[in-house]
Amino acid sequence: MYVNLHRLRDDDKLFDREFNSLRKVNHRNVVRFLGFCSNTYQTSIQEAGSEGINLANVRERLLCFEYISNGSLDKHITDELRGLEWETRYDIIIGICKGLRYLHKEKNIVHMDLKPANILLDGTYMVPKITDFGLSRSNKNSHTTGLRFGTRGYVAPEYENAGKISSKSDVYSLGVIIFELLTGSMGVPDENN
Repeated sequence: MYVNLHRLRDDDKLFDREFNSLRKVNHRNVVRFLGFCSNTYQTSIQEAGSEGINLANVRERLLCFEYISNGSLDKHITDELRGLEWETRYDIIIGICKGLRYLHKEKNIVHMDLKPANILLDGTYMVPKITDFGLSRSNKNSHTTGLRFGTRGYVAPEYENAGKISSKSDVYSLGVIIFELLTGSMGVPDENN
């Protein structure tokens, strides 16, 4: 059995959010969470301007997921050599919709960073699987936040402008992804353009 390991930076909120979202989901179109590893060790560091050496605790945490063979959707949207047939594009759209419906209606989770890089494609039939729940939130009630995260171009205007969080934010992101799948081009310019 192959697995995919995802190293998290030392951010307790990010880890807790992703862990708590993933441990309760089980759907064909959401990446399967297998578990996590955590290790703390000491290392010596020398602070700038100090002659002494201090010991610091370093914590490493890894999330363990099922291995997804075909990589992320963003690698397939504009790649003419591995271009997607229309039927495959349709199936990918339907799969993402089913995964989002499950997250929103059955698990009350808003993803908050839905984009092609966070959709993995598995197997011969390119089954889409939603991944990366580090920014996810509970969808029990619509609410607002002062901090804004997410990927520009995929973030809904009401979230980007006013910090309003709801499942509608994910639906907006899905619309951008569908546009990209139908046109074969990225709807969001990369940082170099």
